[in-house]
Amino acid sequence: MIFHISQPYLWLSVNKKNPEVKLHFYCNNTKFQEVDIQLGGTDGDFYTLMDVSSYLGQDIEIKGDIPEEMFYNIFCCKEKVQNIYPFRPQIHFAPEIGWHNDPNGLVYADGVFHLYYQWNPYGVIWGNMHWGHAISKDLIKWEHKPMVMEPDQYGTIYSGCGWEDKDNTAGFGENTLLFYYTASGGCNQWSIDSNHQHTQRLAISTDGGETLQRIDGVILPHITGGNRDPKIFYHKESSAYIMVLFLDEYEFAIFRSTDLLHWKETQRFSAEKMRECPDLFELSVDNAIGEKKWVFWSADGYYLVGRFDGYQFAPESEVLCAYSTFLAYAAQTYAGVEDRVISVAWLRLANDRGNYRGIMSIPTELSLFKTNSKYQLRFHLPKEFLAYRHLCKELRKVDKKFEIKLKGSPAEITLDWKNQTTGFTKLSIGNTVITVNFELGNIEFVNQQIYSEPIIISFHKNDSLNLDFIIDQEVIEFFGNNGIIYGAVETEENILRKKIVMDSVAELETMKLFEII
Repeated sequence: MIFHISQPYLWLSVNKKNPEVKLHFYCNNTKFQEVDIQLGGTDGDFYTLMDVSSYLGQDIEIKGDIPEEMFYNIFCCKEKVQNIYPFRPQIHFAPEIGWHNDPNGLVYADGVFHLYYQWNPYGVIWGNMHWGHAISKDLIKWEHKPMVMEPDQYGTIYSGCGWEDKDNTAGFGENTLLFYYTASGGCNQWSIDSNHQHTQRLAISTDGGETLQRIDGVILPHITGGNRDPKIFYHKESSAYIMVLFLDEYEFAIFRSTDLLHWKETQRFSAEKMRECPDLFELSVDNAIGEKKWVFWSADGYYLVGRFDGYQFAPESEVLCAYSTFLAYAAQTYAGVEDRVISVAWLRLANDRGNYRGIMSIPTELSLFKTNSKYQLRFHLPKEFLAYRHLCKELRKVDKKFEIKLKGSPAEITLDWKNQTTGFTKLSIGNTVITVNFELGNIEFVNQQIYSEPIIISFHKNDSLNLDFIIDQEVIEFFGNNGIIYGAVETEENILRKKIVMDSVAELETMKLFEII
């Protein structure tokens, strides 16, 4: 079907119940895009769009194995699609429309936090991996920006990282932003036809991250399997740039470079349970002044603590797990931030009623805590979060019951129990019931509308306990024992108009309720 491009946007209808079809887009007999989409008609659930402004005044051809009448549900429009939804999260990033997963290209430059992310703008299921883009000055409020990379003949655009080349090491100019990413050859028909496999490639930005230009050639050729997810940093002690890369199964590799362009492998190793989205960073130990350790990280929150000399990582721990629940995945740390390590994870929510699916975690600052020569990762709310926190209510020891209705803004509840308390505290937030049982030494989350089974998290019964719950539309994130415990649970989408009810038999030291505005 031939379409004359008279307006900048091509609108496509999506019906979540329809099977996916593949559409191929051509201009002057040259393919410029390929899309898998649950194409709908007037019965569609929502519209999405393709920016075709670069083809204004030209004819494009769309090919696909669909009935001819389905093509008539694709049309040009001068306006963008507006996806208005009343229950969007307010302090967690979510895409305007469509599916998103891994955070990518996290870099802080010129006072701006850049968040790029895996994105399917053509549906609420995984596929068509693009890089979306958002920016923030404070890690809490995000501004949506235009898409920066879309699939091509080398593959869809898988995960990667960002780096500000302040010293022009790579030769593209001072302060150029470099983005290393995986071109996932074999994941779209276009790359299959072109006989491409997974390779690591480079894109650059000379306009502050607004647009990305892909550089010809590969940074790393195909090594094995689905090798992917490059993450780089500068190792000052050995005067080189380091790249960590997932190879296949449970195997990873480490590379070195002095020019950000040519990379040499220095280590290959396997780690049980650990897969995808590697990261390697140095953390301070909170309760051991001056001590630091290196952490090798993977997508599911599994990590190793050890030493790194610029060439090889030497683990000094067994494989540990940072997450108490399964929602968080594919966390990445920010480049360009000094004196702290800031991490962002994808939260794998099931809800897609807003015609988007998945949100990002609140960014957290990472550190380590040492107990009997063993180390544990700790998660802390960033200092930027504190500016949004306003105390609404505070209860002390004599108060055992509490009830309040949320007013539509995100909220935070902090609870502190005295050492070796007994009994339980029950906290209901909408349909989510959280029971802290000191006899059993566990925290139980129940939401019969969402979880098929209770979520149970253990803690040491003889320890004092503190918990911090951050409540936003669709999600509750929680931090326990000063960040040793961290997780997230999915909730109903309109939770910010629900009641909070507390009934405590256990003796609470304090409970505080904050509004986050």
